[in-house]
Amino acid sequence: MKVVYQGQEVETGQNSVAAFLSERGVDSARAIVEYAGEVYPPGSHLADVPLKPGSSVDVFRLATGG
Repeated sequence: MKVVYQGQEVETGQNSVAAFLSERGVDSARAIVEYAGEVYPPGSHLADVPLKPGSSVDVFRLATGG
């Protein structure tokens, strides 16, 4: 299926947001995820969120420092 990731259309065979992010090397415990208009804070249980064709996924990584 095709989804839009960080503004670009990509192909994936994953069926959950968590599996899709893992495939992309994203640690969802340390990222804010915007999926289909909803914002999920770091550590959200995204394995229960189904990935739908044509949906949009954006990831915002947390950074520390000063």
